[in-house]
Amino acid sequence: MTSNFWNRPVVVIPVHLPTPSPSEVVSLRHCAKVLGCREIVILAPKNLDLGFYRELLPNATDLRVEPYWMASLKAYNQMMISPLVFEALSGFTHMIVHEPDALILSDEIDYWCNQPFDYIGAPWFEGWSSAVKNARVIGVGNFGFSLHRLSTSRRVTSSFQRWYPYSSIKQDLRHGFRGDRERLRQGLSGLGSGGLLRGAHKLYSKHCDMFWSFTVPEVITDYRLATADIAVQFAWEVLPSRCMEMSRGNLPFGIHAWAKYNFAFLMPHLLAAGVDLNGVDRMLLNEG
Repeated sequence: MTSNFWNRPVVVIPVHLPTPSPSEVVSLRHCAKVLGCREIVILAPKNLDLGFYRELLPNATDLRVEPYWMASLKAYNQMMISPLVFEALSGFTHMIVHEPDALILSDEIDYWCNQPFDYIGAPWFEGWSSAVKNARVIGVGNFGFSLHRLSTSRRVTSSFQRWYPYSSIKQDLRHGFRGDRERLRQGLSGLGSGGLLRGAHKLYSKHCDMFWSFTVPEVITDYRLATADIAVQFAWEVLPSRCMEMSRGNLPFGIHAWAKYNFAFLMPHLLAAGVDLNGVDRMLLNEG
């Protein structure tokens, strides 16, 4: 499938290690197979040798960032709510984040780009990664396999609208003036650019998907976040058997952390979808 005239999507694969794990090799190989005609960008620190990834994704280009941004999970989350990546992708209309542990099952990019949403990610369940089968849905937006409308992402990360309320700043400063240096730093940052959407990466301390799924919709009133019944058609993460029920027996566009959550359930469905598990099936079943 090719992009329509109005959309120019890009698949972004963030990597920070010199070699992928065996299950990530499966993911990246299948990505190259399914999306071989798409524009794929490997997002990596400037000092990382991408030789192994270039073998798996021969048609991919790369986007290099300063090593700091991918040296820790905290820095990565900061980068993904900052303007850095979104501005660097200014020639594209949509970004599909495909972390190396995600698995894309078919090329539905054009379909999802034509939906009216600014952000889509897999549903979340109460209990998060430890959710039990009947856990209630508490939101959507897992970042590991997600879609972003880049015009909106750029609008958010350049906005002067305030996400950190003055009531929180007041509490921070009160504690800070009593000797809590961290709260003082937090309050001063919140009072300055860190309290604005454009500077949120300086202060926001949760995962980036929480920012895009919970914080942004509270500030940007016309921000369009997919509902759970739509998101489960786009992606799964935890509770794949429950997600299968929610999607009436249909596989999604992609699955994040497919090797981590109930692989024994997923395996026959992945094989039927044409995924070459290349020996990792036995390894993962033994781990389970």
